Amino acid sequence: MKALLRATSLVLISLVFTGCGFSLRGSESTSLAPETVFVRSAQENSQLTQGLQAALVDAQMQLAESAAQARYIVSVGQEDFNTSTATVNGRARAAQYTLRLSVELALDMQDQNLLAVERIAVERSYFEDTANIAGSTREADMLRDEMRQELVNQILNRLRVVAAAHSGGPD
Repeated sequence: MKALLRATSLVLISLVFTGCGFSLRGSESTSLAPETVFVRSAQENSQLTQGLQAALVDAQMQLAESAAQARYIVSVGQEDFNTSTATVNGRARAAQYTLRLSVELALDMQDQNLLAVERIAVERSYFEDTANIAGSTREADMLRDEMRQELVNQILNRLRVVAAAHSGGPD
């Protein structure tokens, strides 16, 4: 009887979470209409470019070898990463840092410009633990990776909106 009650409760909770739109980070559906896309990047082998290409493949887009073979062209500029001091502690040392990652983005469809060059950015803050410098460094590295993933998501969202608007379909 307890097993049946647990199973029923689990199913009900799952239905409530699904019904309200809850999803785990990174598990959202990012599918786009199956199209060809070419990624033009100022840094061909950067983590951002590789993450974008992987996300496009996951979204069921086909990566083209050249811009001439692609329906959409995503142009990504060089990553601009800045670190600034947000707060200082009593010993006049930085206690909190603000990280900012930005990149220029443009979207084209063959010879037509769909989205003019714009700068998209992500910011994060973290506290530096002076007693655990290695941990703080690892935290900063993890934040950079998360920031790159958020930029990839922003690029995919822009591509999704532009593609839906161009095809005349609902978003």
